[in-house]
Amino acid sequence: MAESKPIKVCLTNKGEDTETPWAHDLGPAPNGSLAGSRLVRLVNVPFMHAKPTWGDAIIVSPAGGDRPLTWDRAGTPWKQISTRIVEDGGRWAMIVDYAPHKGTDGTKAFAELTAACQGQHVVCEGAWDPRNGEPGRAFFAVPKELSAEKLMDILRAARLPLDLIQIHPEPKKRETAPVSTGPAGTKKVKTGSVPVQKLATETSITVEAPTTRASKTTAKASPVPKPPAKPSNTSAAKPAPPNAKAPAKPAAKAAPAVKAAAKIAKAAKAAPAAKAGSKTASAKPLVKAAGRKPAKTTPSTKKPAKKK
Repeated sequence: MAESKPIKVCLTNKGEDTETPWAHDLGPAPNGSLAGSRLVRLVNVPFMHAKPTWGDAIIVSPAGGDRPLTWDRAGTPWKQISTRIVEDGGRWAMIVDYAPHKGTDGTKAFAELTAACQGQHVVCEGAWDPRNGEPGRAFFAVPKELSAEKLMDILRAARLPLDLIQIHPEPKKRETAPVSTGPAGTKKVKTGSVPVQKLATETSITVEAPTTRASKTTAKASPVPKPPAKPSNTSAAKPAPPNAKAPAKPAAKAAPAVKAAAKIAKAAKAAPAAKAGSKTASAKPLVKAAGRKPAKTTPSTKKPAKKK
């Protein structure tokens, strides 16, 4: 089918991430599409959508008013995004920043970057130019058979008058740069072609590895806290003071017996017959119950009154 001149279309996701790339009109949309829909092929690298991208054929439909024909992702999950693309152009989106070398014009640097990309059948489009010491940004539509790592190696080997910083997908660590996983050893990250949507997952695996090793080490060290059991013996000994106080209670009960003995002794002193007489038999048990001698209990407290 012959391609016509480019037309403006709209890409959106429920009203968000809206942008208007160029596309070739391929004719009426297949049967079952909304009336007035068209089949188009994108000829731009969208900035807000990883898919569809340059070369993909999609259906765009009237959105009302004077708005351009629109493709609405409508919240479709990334894993199902292929269901919204009529024909996959075989490319994925990549983002890089480029910083021209000192004394190199930004426009010239970008032109050389574009030429290097074309040699690898990579579509390169600029988002913004370098300015005020900040790098410029470029969007690539990369053939599926070319990985991000391989492309970066090719572009850096081209000795371009600029430095490249990979933004998306997030660059993976090289195999020559091992990721430490603790005293048990190291783990190396494998290089190679990985689908764009899985790069973040692969990176997270290498981050989780140290945590796994650390948890195993902690599990082995768990018997060490046994020595703190000594304080538990001290805490177990705390009930001992109540047992020690238990013998003191009978002594408290004996106090009334001492008082009674004192009263009897006082009464005995008050009666002249008690002085001449021998020790009272009744007083002996009370003194014994108290566990003390009467001599030390009564004379020291109060002297008997003299007779007139």
